[in-house]
Amino acid sequence: MTPKQRLFVHEYLVDLNATQAAVRAGYSIRTANEQAVRLMRQPAIATAIQTAMDARAEAIRLKAE
Repeated sequence: MTPKQRLFVHEYLVDLNATQAAVRAGYSIRTANEQAVRLMRQPAIATAIQTAMDARAEAIRLKAE
């Protein structure tokens, strides 16, 4: 992944809004929705998001115990 794509993943995890994550990652406001769709379809990005969400769920589960 490129640094911009990694930033998109990080920003997506903030509020789970792909369009806003694309804007915050530096993609054009005008094309952010299309870019978000394209990014979310990329296997590496989808895997990174799922891995981070799984890690977050595990951390929350450990704190709850």
